Amino acid sequence: MHIRPSFRPAGWALLLFILLPLLLSAQYVRHGSFGSEQQRRMQYALDDWISYLGAREFGNIAAGPKYLYFATLDGGIWRYHIYDNYWDYPYTTSNGLPDNRVEKVAYDPESGLLWAFTPDDEAVFNFASEEWLSKSEASYWPYRLSEPDNNEQRGGKEQFYGREALDNLPGIFANGDFSILTDWILMDRDFQEFPIDGYLRDRYDRLWMPVKGFGIGEAELYTQRADFYRMGLPAIEPRAIAYQGDDIWIGGIARGDGGLPGIARWPYQGPGWDYFRARFISRLPSDNVNDIVIQGDSVWFATDYGVSLYDSGNDRWSNYNLDKGLISNDVSDVEILGRYLYAATDQGISRLSLLSGGVERIKERRFINLPFYRLAAQGDTLWAATFRGIYRYSDQSAEWQLVPARAAISDLEITAVGTYGDEIWFASSSGIMRLDRRSGEWESFPQIGFEIRPPYRDIQVNSAAVWVATPDGLLKFDKERRYWRLFDTSDGLLSNNCRRLLLDGDYIWIVSDAGITQFYWNNPQRSD
Repeated sequence: MHIRPSFRPAGWALLLFILLPLLLSAQYVRHGSFGSEQQRRMQYALDDWISYLGAREFGNIAAGPKYLYFATLDGGIWRYHIYDNYWDYPYTTSNGLPDNRVEKVAYDPESGLLWAFTPDDEAVFNFASEEWLSKSEASYWPYRLSEPDNNEQRGGKEQFYGREALDNLPGIFANGDFSILTDWILMDRDFQEFPIDGYLRDRYDRLWMPVKGFGIGEAELYTQRADFYRMGLPAIEPRAIAYQGDDIWIGGIARGDGGLPGIARWPYQGPGWDYFRARFISRLPSDNVNDIVIQGDSVWFATDYGVSLYDSGNDRWSNYNLDKGLISNDVSDVEILGRYLYAATDQGISRLSLLSGGVERIKERRFINLPFYRLAAQGDTLWAATFRGIYRYSDQSAEWQLVPARAAISDLEITAVGTYGDEIWFASSSGIMRLDRRSGEWESFPQIGFEIRPPYRDIQVNSAAVWVATPDGLLKFDKERRYWRLFDTSDGLLSNNCRRLLLDGDYIWIVSDAGITQFYWNNPQRSD
C-alpha cells in the first residue's frame, strides 16, 4: 500500500509548531563527563569497552604472573594467558591506556604493577583495583619501576632480547607456508619478507618472537619448530563487520600508509587472524569493503569494484561487476531478501540470484543515477535509504514504492535504515524518525539534527534501544526511559567517527575509523 500524507501543508506547519517544544524537551542528548580515568572507571568496568586495532609494530614483550604482555606501536598491549593458552582482549585506550602506541611494557614483581610507556606519558596498571593510572593525570606520582638485575637474568627466561640476540638461538624452522631466511627474516608464501625483532623465552621454554609488519611467532625450543600468525586488523580504516558462526569478518578501506591492507577473518578457534588481500587473489579485484552479509558458507562483500563472494566451504572467490550486469561497481551496501542479494550502488540498485548467480539491474526510471546508501530487510520487505527519500520493495507485490515520511524531518536524503519487529527507523541530515508499520504512525526526533553532526551512517535496533553511528560517536535511544545518550572517546570509543554497528546480544560492536570496539551496553551493574 502506498503511504500518502494525510493533511495539508498549513495543517502540517501548525502541528509542528505545537509539538516541537514537546519534542525538543524529550530529545536532549545526554553526554558523559569524566575528568580523569579514575572518574570514568566509577562508571565503567575494565572490560565494558574492549577494542582491537593492529599488531604489526612492536616495542617489547614482558612476562607477568599469568600473562605475557606484548607492547605494540599500533594496537596497545596484547595479552597471552600463559597457563590457559589463549589470547585475552588487549589493553587499549578503551580500557584506560593513555595511548595505543606503547613503546615498552614492564612487569615489576616488587610492586606487582604493570607499566606502560607511551611517547608522551607513562602509566601503571593496578591489578587490585583493575585500573590504569597515568602520570599525566596524577598530582603526585609515587611509583618507581625497579630495575632487574641483568647479571642474574642474562640468558635467562622471561626477559626480552632484541634482534641482535637472535643469533644466540639454535636454528628455528617455520611450519606451514613460512620460511626463516638467513639474518632472521620471515618469508611467507607470497614471498613477502618481514624481520624478526627479538624474542622472549617463557617459563615453559617457548620462544615468543615479534615480527615487524607481520605479527607473532611462537616456537618450541625442544622441536625447534615455529608457528607464525597475524594478530589484529590489517592496514585499513574499518567499514564493515559480520559474524559467520562464531568467526568475525572485518572489512574496510586501505589506509594508504604503506601497511598491508586486506579483509580480515578472526576465527573463534585458533591463535591468529586470516587475511585476504586482493593483490594475491585473482578473483578478488578489490579488498576495499563497505559492507558484509553472510548466509551459510557464502560471505558477500560490497566493494568499490562490485560484489565479491567468498565460498568459505570450498575456499573459492568470485566477483560480480559491471561486466556481469551490475548497474555500477561502486557498491555501498548488500542485503539478502528471499532468493536474491540486493546491491545498493551510487547509480541505482541491482540484484543477484542466489540460485543461478545471474545479475539484473532494477529497471525503474526513478532509480536512474540515484545513489542508494543502505538497505534493511524486514520479513518480505526490503527498505532502502536513498538520496531521494525512502523506498520499499515487497516480494509479494514485486513493486518498488516511494514512502513519503509523515514526520517533522526532511526525507529528501535518507542515509540509514534499521528495522526491528514492526519498527522501521530512518536517519536523514535533519534527524531520526520512526515508522510503526502496524499503525502507520510516525515519530520524529528533529533535535538530533541540531545536536549531532550528520551523516548518520548506520542504525541498529533491538527491544531496548536504538543505536546510531554518527561522526560524533555512538548515539543511543533508550526506549523505556525515552532519552538519547551519546558515547564518545571519553567513554571508551577508539574514534568518534563511527561507521557501522553490529548488535550481539548484550554487546554491540562499533566500527570506527580507528578500529573495532565491543561495548557491554547491557551490563546490569551499570546505568547509562
